[in-house]
Amino acid sequence: MDASKKPSRNGHHGHNGYKGRAGHDGGNTSRLSAPPGLFPPGLSLEVSPALDSKEEKRGEAAKRPIEPTESEGCVDLGASTPIPCTAGGRIPIESDFTQCPYLQSFVRCGPHHRSQLCILAQDDIEQLHDIWSRYHDDLSCPQYDEKPTFLPEDFDTFYAIAQKVVDAMVDEYQVPMVLDQATVSNTNHHGHPPHADNLRFDSVWRNGKRVTVDELAAARNGAYVLWREDKTSYRSYSCSVALSDPNGYEGGEVQFFEKWGSRRPVASYKCAAGCGIAFCGCHRNIHAVTGVKRGFRLVLLVWTRPPGVPVPEGQDQVCYFRPGTGNGCWLHTAEIRRGLARRGQRESFWEPKDADSEDSCNCAECRNERGRISWKDCLRQMTSKSFKSTPSTSADTSPRSPESPNFPVEIGITKDAALNPPQPQQPAVLCGPHGRHELPSILSEDDIRRLHAIWERHRDDLSQPRYKKKPIFSEEDFDSFKLISQKVVDAMTVQFNQPLLLDQAAVNSTNRYGHPPHADNVQFDSVWWDGHQIKQRDEVEAARAGAEVIWKAAKTTSYRNYSASIALTDPQEYGGGELEFFDTWGSKTPVTSMRLPAGSGMAFCG
Repeated sequence: MDASKKPSRNGHHGHNGYKGRAGHDGGNTSRLSAPPGLFPPGLSLEVSPALDSKEEKRGEAAKRPIEPTESEGCVDLGASTPIPCTAGGRIPIESDFTQCPYLQSFVRCGPHHRSQLCILAQDDIEQLHDIWSRYHDDLSCPQYDEKPTFLPEDFDTFYAIAQKVVDAMVDEYQVPMVLDQATVSNTNHHGHPPHADNLRFDSVWRNGKRVTVDELAAARNGAYVLWREDKTSYRSYSCSVALSDPNGYEGGEVQFFEKWGSRRPVASYKCAAGCGIAFCGCHRNIHAVTGVKRGFRLVLLVWTRPPGVPVPEGQDQVCYFRPGTGNGCWLHTAEIRRGLARRGQRESFWEPKDADSEDSCNCAECRNERGRISWKDCLRQMTSKSFKSTPSTSADTSPRSPESPNFPVEIGITKDAALNPPQPQQPAVLCGPHGRHELPSILSEDDIRRLHAIWERHRDDLSQPRYKKKPIFSEEDFDSFKLISQKVVDAMTVQFNQPLLLDQAAVNSTNRYGHPPHADNVQFDSVWWDGHQIKQRDEVEAARAGAEVIWKAAKTTSYRNYSASIALTDPQEYGGGELEFFDTWGSKTPVTSMRLPAGSGMAFCG
């Protein structure tokens, strides 16, 4: 799924952020802008009329401050406790769809702090040195055709010492975990570059667009980093335990970084023999190991996974190796299984299957997701039917386009019919016709000057408000703001050929964040195909391919109908800030993009 724009779950028109200036989305606003010499770039008038039978009230009602409303994010402590998610211990990384159109990966760790542990006795250290000396190999230039097999007594020793580390980690983090793999290795001069153990870096994004040039610099400056699953995403925690005197080598420091791309570590460890550092394997503990310049550094590395999480096929015999690993010996998952089966006098080691599935979890989110179908399954079902051409995921040959008729498809999604609810109806809206209309030179230079002055006197940034209450306009400012806004509404009435009343107006200076694609008066709800709801991760791809987007009512659905955006600044004075319109929710590129001259605008349905 390739995207340069992320549609908000609220609609499909957007506004690019302005480069190098303060303002709109979290910028200065007057709910309702300075003389030509003081005009801030990117100032615009936003007008929202409504169909309303009530008399317009101009006096105190028009001047009344906006009262704060109760936060929708508050938790009702009296409500019943939600069922926790137990889908293989998956914990989703919080996604920011205003920055990137893709879901973040999941992790299996938490808490996320680092902990110094002194675990191993001198006898443990000596035994691991002995095992390493007899079984080590360098996988950059291996001397054995196959991994050497441990003698039973060596397996028992290695496993018992590694388990001692795991037990200490369980005590520290207070979460269950089992040993997945352990290795003893001597770090060489290459060391290990910064990485997260159980996630893979994917890309860097800003305001819905992928950063393709100098990702490191962008990430350092606060750009959004997208992570994806790695082969080891089934794991949870890691621990590095020193097996050598730190004075016996130079380098070999374990470093941790605040975020991907950071130049300097926030913590650096060079532990005494028998002591180590434990940490989670996600993006919150990006770490590196500096190369060993001289001396000998031997270290025990331990990785864990939550109980009941199966190891992916083929991963149970993989030996951890990086260029900086040097000579090592490995106790991998398959060896642990065989060794434990031998100790229990069994032919094989039992492990639960399919515990990683959403089917094992009864939380509300997993139950809802089980009632949805993936877009890949939709396409697979379509290609199994006999017809002239196989529909692709392009909008021109979608399941709902003329080239590929909407034939019935039988899809088995869930055993629980209640998890596959009927497709909801689209909400009723008050707008129609639904076109866009340019409003050229709707405001005069004097109108623009007066709005700038009003904005200068009454503006506030609601992300960091300077006033406890909305400033009240003077009688003169109210009359000017209302008169100019009504001029826009009158032009919209002519264009859409229906009576309109002014509902709200605002003068904003848009900042660098802009606005992601959205609709003003309805909110995105879900994506459906042939009576089945598409899984959340596939919504954008399916919508682009022609699946039906379902909207739900927003707070303004019942009374607003049209909107207008009027530029109050010369477009030569700022970069960015294009007003963009999209054909459908999920579209990659806008069908219209404009930077209007001061005094001109665009009217559109909400």
